[in-house]
Amino acid sequence: MENLHLFRSFLAGIVCGLVVSVPVGPVNLTVINQALRRGFGAALLIGLGAVCADSIYASLALWGHSSILQTPRIYGVPRTNIVLGVRIAAVVVIAGLGIRHLLFKAERLDASEAAANKLDDRWHHPRSFFLGFALTITNFMLVVVWATLITVAFAHEWVTPRLASRILCITGVLVGGSTWFCLMSFFVSRAHRRVKSETLTRLVRSCGVLFLCFAGLLAYKLFRG
Repeated sequence: MENLHLFRSFLAGIVCGLVVSVPVGPVNLTVINQALRRGFGAALLIGLGAVCADSIYASLALWGHSSILQTPRIYGVPRTNIVLGVRIAAVVVIAGLGIRHLLFKAERLDASEAAANKLDDRWHHPRSFFLGFALTITNFMLVVVWATLITVAFAHEWVTPRLASRILCITGVLVGGSTWFCLMSFFVSRAHRRVKSETLTRLVRSCGVLFLCFAGLLAYKLFRG
């Protein structure tokens, strides 16, 4: 039973890593450009740098949230009320991300791609890893995203305050994110042509639908409980 719970923590980390890595943004666009222009290796290094930065945010969220769960009252407010408030905030944040991705316009891709091309000219292999790390670690919106995801994982007991559970969750984050960037770098580097903006726009909007479905599921479980 204990091994099953730890495996669940690992799977939760993989899912969280994919949820953060898959939506198309500056990192994914830069990975795509590098894969088309310089091949698989340089693109993968950017992705791995981003995954390392994500793992730092995930670690901070895991350790911070586990401290909250082990404190009966915070500033006089019962722990159960705080957890409930954070779960409600998680639904709002994920729904907001879904709406933002669903309303995504192709014009934003052109602007992001131009910025990615400038970065490509300044950052070359093997500094690609640090480019991916810098693009992610300076995106402070990820603080909110990771706090939301970790809150969901703790609320549903996919992850517990135990050290082994948290370590396996972080390992899952690394595996999930690395798998996504590895697959994307490989297939795009084999494309030998420019990826159309319409395709990327559909991908972004599909992520928005998934976020909204996830938010709906969390809201259902919240009000049902």
